[in-house]
Amino acid sequence: MSESASTGEASVAIVVVNYNSATFIEAFCDSLKATAFSTWRLVVVDSGSTDGSMATIKAAFGGCASFTGLRCTENIGFAAGVNVPFDHELVDDVDFVLFLNPDTTLEPDFLTNMVAAADERTIVVPKILFAEDHRLVSTHAGGFDWRLGVFRDTFAGHPDGPATNVRRDDLATASFCCALVPRQAFRDAGRLDERFFMYYEETDWIRRAQAGGYRIRYEPSAVIYHRESGSSGGGWMTPFKQYYATRNRIYLVRKHARSRLDYARFTAYFLGTRLITAAKMIVRRDWRLLRAMTKGTVDYYRGRMGRTVQVGDL
Repeated sequence: MSESASTGEASVAIVVVNYNSATFIEAFCDSLKATAFSTWRLVVVDSGSTDGSMATIKAAFGGCASFTGLRCTENIGFAAGVNVPFDHELVDDVDFVLFLNPDTTLEPDFLTNMVAAADERTIVVPKILFAEDHRLVSTHAGGFDWRLGVFRDTFAGHPDGPATNVRRDDLATASFCCALVPRQAFRDAGRLDERFFMYYEETDWIRRAQAGGYRIRYEPSAVIYHRESGSSGGGWMTPFKQYYATRNRIYLVRKHARSRLDYARFTAYFLGTRLITAAKMIVRRDWRLLRAMTKGTVDYYRGRMGRTVQVGDL
């Protein structure tokens, strides 16, 4: 691991927001240490972890001059966690910033292939497969319908195959589970909006970056594996994720709506589909998800943004 650009490679700051990741952080560290790309540094923001996971990270990387660990006294969320290295001017002198979740493991050439596909106006995201089943895609890189606030054509949950092995350019959105972003893009588009706390913050930021002329490229030769919602309870949908995804979806669409009429149409669609979803939750007796979805909706209209609940609260 080196900050030197003597090899001619671009310089990359890898930013990781860690929160109680002890059950999988050792595998993450081992795979990151095996990365073939050489000119990277690691910045880890620990968001109030209480499980010893930050100690594991320090044991793996603490002896490296290009490692910086920053500890927060509480869980500040992904958006604020990502902003911390910029606040401390820790990533000002690199070409790219790589956002990377600690609930991932990585192929050794993933970063080499991402950097090769990048340029000063291109955000690159890899192929993300489920850690539990490498045959399935775990990513929402693709389209986004801003009228309804829904993802389109993302391959999420689909089998990996010929369609997912083709490079795709000019995507509408992608996940910051793993994303290589030109450093200049943050000077142009600004910080992540901390009112989201978690979920949809990258969709909001990408929208702003695209307005400044940046594009998203999906690079299938770069491959990582993801434990879905590893730091928010585990699994495809948890009450924690349901709450913030519900609340923040309304905020996202309202923030970028082109007119009051567009937002009114979205509101009618959103509330109607939430009633249908609630009915299905009642049939399944999934009371925790129902409470989380209801609370997320009510809290948005009450103006309760930022961190309002924690992982164990719902």
